[in-house]
Amino acid sequence: MRKTGALLFCLLLAGCDQPNETQLMTETGRQLQRTIDVSPARGECEDIAKGREWLSHGARKRLEEKGCQFVLRSATETNFEQAAIYRTSMTMVCGSIVGKSFTGSEIRRRFIYSPEERELVIEPMSPNDKTRFEQRKTLAQLQADFERQQLQYCK
Repeated sequence: MRKTGALLFCLLLAGCDQPNETQLMTETGRQLQRTIDVSPARGECEDIAKGREWLSHGARKRLEEKGCQFVLRSATETNFEQAAIYRTSMTMVCGSIVGKSFTGSEIRRRFIYSPEERELVIEPMSPNDKTRFEQRKTLAQLQADFERQQLQYCK
């Protein structure tokens, strides 16, 4: 009887190690914040904008030449637009965010986050979105990869 009770207790505890929805959303938010704030493109755009809200015509032109209209300015100025948790073979958090670019325009991006792998993919919109591992891929290839992952994990 003791062995059966101990086995049942272990099985119950095994199901409790799964994070709940609030924990998943919090973790996703943190990962999005890290990803946005450490983006190399963000650093390059910040060097041009120098933290200013108001931009001169020349500064805006330099930002646009570097593709900064596609770069999120700050994680603190970015919000979840919608998000959902999908549990198939893996748990995935999929959704979209909305934020401001360095040129002041509004940016909407979809994302996919795997809490098990601690990997986040934000929808690529410009060559600035390439990571050092993706330099040989074209923007169209990166977008196709994202669409494939979206269909595979977020439906």
